[in-house]
Amino acid sequence: MPASSCRLLLVDVPDHGDPDMNDILWSSWLALLLLLYVWIVGKTGLRKSLLRGWRGRRSKGGLHPLAEPIRSLLGSPELYGSLLPWLQRPETRLALLHGGVCGKERLTGWLAEAVGLSYLTLLATGVLGLLSDGGGALAWLGVLVAVAIPPLRARELAKKVDDRRRRIVLELPELLTRLLLLVNAGENVLRAMEKCLRRRDGKTGDHPLYRELSHALESMRRGETYAWAMEEFGRRCAVPEAKLFASTVIMNSRRGGETFVASLQELSRTLWERRKAAARMLGEQASSKMAFPLAVIFLLILVLVGAPTLLTMSS
Repeated sequence: MPASSCRLLLVDVPDHGDPDMNDILWSSWLALLLLLYVWIVGKTGLRKSLLRGWRGRRSKGGLHPLAEPIRSLLGSPELYGSLLPWLQRPETRLALLHGGVCGKERLTGWLAEAVGLSYLTLLATGVLGLLSDGGGALAWLGVLVAVAIPPLRARELAKKVDDRRRRIVLELPELLTRLLLLVNAGENVLRAMEKCLRRRDGKTGDHPLYRELSHALESMRRGETYAWAMEEFGRRCAVPEAKLFASTVIMNSRRGGETFVASLQELSRTLWERRKAAARMLGEQASSKMAFPLAVIFLLILVLVGAPTLLTMSS
């Protein structure tokens, strides 16, 4: 009898320690994150600017107030110098996406956005853990996601560079064909390029090739030489096909006549062949990406069709 009563007492005693301990741990998690942000704001000296508000900063192209103190901290000479060897690839990709130039502000701004997203992930994990009494699994999941965000941002940047290169390679033969038609009609090269830009109907900024071509024509209007502007066009595009186009136009524009037209025709054939190869590669990639979903769909259909038959046979 005493043993059974002891067992009943052991069973009936509720455990009030775990929920309270979870609340304390998650509250400490949130408090540490908030203290970290306050420390960064105090160390970077941005308290007054953040208190004045951030609408003017966002209108001028600034960052979110969460990322602005992080960028100021990352821009310190000691920390920036130690991080720079690890940021060479993102720096190169940002330079390709922004006209071949990537300054310190742009690089630290990109890194601050990635770190700010990781910070928000940890903050959201703390809030969810506090509201749902989550355990250690939720904390580890939040930490893993926060650590994975910067590499994912770098991968997204690489995809943007590949997409930009592919768009330039696919559009350059179209531009060269229109340019060749206008030159055959009697226009000089500069007027032909301007007409190609005007036919975009105000959509020049949507395509990287026409954006760089517009920049080259603006440079010529400011007084830069034709050769320098086209060389800058090829450098800013950072695509071998665009550099080939720029060098061909520079070498043969002075000659004019049939030599220039023949060079453009030969270049047009070359670029169209490269466009066909790029389109073929895109088709192969699309077919390979569709293989796994099709296999999954086939297995699901096989299960849906075969399961009733197997059940009937077994019964």
